[in-house]
Amino acid sequence: MTPLEMGLTLFITLLGGGILFWMIQVDTHFRRYSREAVAEREVQSARVSLLVDEVARLSDDCVALLHTQPRLHGLITAHTTITRLEQSLEAGGGRISVREAASDLLVAIRGMLSSHLTDGDFTNPEAEIDEGVLALSARLFDLFDALDLANPHNLGLSSLETRRLGELAHAVGDDSWAESCYREVVERIAPGNLVSMRCLAAISRDAGDLDAEAHWVAEQLAQEPDDEELLRRLSLLHPDTAERNVKRLEALGKATAADHSFITGLKERIQGEAGDQSLAAVEAALEENPTVEQHLLKARLHRRRDEIPLAIDSVHAGLEMSGGRQHGEAWALLAQLLESDPKKLPEALKAAVHAYALEAGGTGIVLLKADLLERSGRPEDALEALEAAVEQTPSNAEIRSHLSQSHLYAGRRQEAWEVLEGAPSWSEPQLHIQKGRLLLSDYDANRDAGHADTDILVKAEGAFRSALDLDRENGLAWLCVARCQRLGGDLGEASISLNRSRRLMDDPLVAAEESLIALDEGRVNDAARLIDEADVSERVSLVVPYVKGLVSARRGHHEEALERFGEVLLADPHHVRARLNRITLYLLMDDVQRALDDCDWLLQTYPNLLLARLRRAEALIQHGIFDEAEADIKNVLAEQPENEVALTRLGACLLAQGRAEEAFIPLNQAMSLAPDYPEATYQRALLYLELGEVDSALTDFETTTRINHRHLDSLLRIAAIHHERDDLQHAESAWRAVLDVDPENKLARRRIEEVRTTIMETA
Repeated sequence: MTPLEMGLTLFITLLGGGILFWMIQVDTHFRRYSREAVAEREVQSARVSLLVDEVARLSDDCVALLHTQPRLHGLITAHTTITRLEQSLEAGGGRISVREAASDLLVAIRGMLSSHLTDGDFTNPEAEIDEGVLALSARLFDLFDALDLANPHNLGLSSLETRRLGELAHAVGDDSWAESCYREVVERIAPGNLVSMRCLAAISRDAGDLDAEAHWVAEQLAQEPDDEELLRRLSLLHPDTAERNVKRLEALGKATAADHSFITGLKERIQGEAGDQSLAAVEAALEENPTVEQHLLKARLHRRRDEIPLAIDSVHAGLEMSGGRQHGEAWALLAQLLESDPKKLPEALKAAVHAYALEAGGTGIVLLKADLLERSGRPEDALEALEAAVEQTPSNAEIRSHLSQSHLYAGRRQEAWEVLEGAPSWSEPQLHIQKGRLLLSDYDANRDAGHADTDILVKAEGAFRSALDLDRENGLAWLCVARCQRLGGDLGEASISLNRSRRLMDDPLVAAEESLIALDEGRVNDAARLIDEADVSERVSLVVPYVKGLVSARRGHHEEALERFGEVLLADPHHVRARLNRITLYLLMDDVQRALDDCDWLLQTYPNLLLARLRRAEALIQHGIFDEAEADIKNVLAEQPENEVALTRLGACLLAQGRAEEAFIPLNQAMSLAPDYPEATYQRALLYLELGEVDSALTDFETTTRINHRHLDSLLRIAAIHHERDDLQHAESAWRAVLDVDPENKLARRRIEEVRTTIMETA
């Protein structure tokens, strides 16, 4: 065998052995993998079996749950149906027909109502609505809006189902739908249904529609003529029916002294001679058998007729009788008669002290004594009197609230909170109202510092609503709720709350709050009329002159506005908003020095008042002192880096120093933080003008007017740019826009005449 053949034989032998070895290894691995796969399949099979068993057990549990809680079946059906309808609407409605939508909607409504097992009467305080039902209700009424469904007329619901739907609508705040549901029951499905009429009366009362409420109360009385609460309510709503209603109560044996007093008061208002007859009867009784009580009754009659001197003489006559000086009610009445006359303040205080010592006059005399001490220049004594009264009767909510408010007026916020928190019980609405006032004071303080804390505002409104939970007829609480809603920007709801407040109490501060809403809505003439209405009867509160100052400033009557704000500050030098507004007026009138004086006073009194520091910076910029102004603005930004007003002022300050490139940075930051803040966009437009980029400036000016269509400076700049470019058509429209905002603008009138003349010459 040749060496070549030997080599080939050896190679083939080795190759064959290698292949055989590889095949043996592959077979071994394959067999092992097969065994492992079988084992894995067995494990997976066991797991699947366990999972199937678990699913079966859960299914059985769900079936058991649905059997034991049948209400859940309706909720689940409603949720599934509503979700399907929502998805169809989001997809454009192309995957569902009108018939299918109506069918599904009915399934959802019935499924939800089947789980809400009430009589549909939301006036029943014991009826509680499940949170799940409420959540589904909100989604359902959103679907109604999306499907343009405004009433239940075509839903084919029963009387009970329609009432339940109305109750849910009221619970989610949709009183329009609630009223439609109850009207559907009363007018078509089940005429005369008492539950529906009771709910319609409640809805009318909440909306401030007294005529509608009277109608539904009368309808209820037609079916339940002996209901004493309905009889009394109708007497209040329609006084012309009061006498008949009280006679009905007398026939039932349920008439009270308050009912008879109400009728007597009505008669006295209708017939003026009734007072004369009463006075004559009292004088006859005095001639026959004079007593202290008869003298006091005569004094009260004179007081009712506004004959104060005669009333005072009658009280003095009673005090001069035997034992009269120990008659506490006589001293209390004398203090009340004298307290409005500043010349008789010492005598009024003396009478109040006597009445308090004789434990007469109740809470009223305690508050009157404290007020007279305050007006006599003895604030410490007034505070001690209130503290002694609170210590003597800790449960007296009215005195405790008054003491807390006194601390607040004096700037002692911590003490004000401590007095309030020391109340043994919170069952009186006055405490909740005072808590809301303290929170509003904290909100005002934060707002004056440059950052309004909406969380505090929400808590304040919650406190006032807690007062309303205790007393729905508390006009002051509704007034405070309205203020919270106005500050929160919900002017529509604020107006509704004010209507309720006006219905419940005759207070000029309601008109003052309405005036502020009118100002926020841009209705300056209405605001002026309303605050003048408040000014007729309210001469004590600083709210009236403050709002009159705002109205005058909005009208451009700067001197009158300064006078009003000065009146406020004379009575209360610490009225921050009045002083800030006066600073703004001084700047508008180029009286920079006075503006700086007010700023310095504020910063000395309230070193952390950032708005005052910003106003000072504005005054310094106007005065040309840029370095100091820039330092003030940077101090504000150190405290509030995201204050868009301060960033805008910094941009304006840098621009005024000729540092245009640097000014871009704070202005862009301000626009990023508050895209709807017009001053930032306006200042950047001025910056573009400074750099000669007129097109960019024009764009920013137009953006400013879109944010605030009455921004006069931007409108003037836009018109001037078009005018300089000889773009006559756009210039005429722009100058006309200026006149829409300021009809007396002489420049706009002159320019628009120039444009028209040019157009006629080139035509």
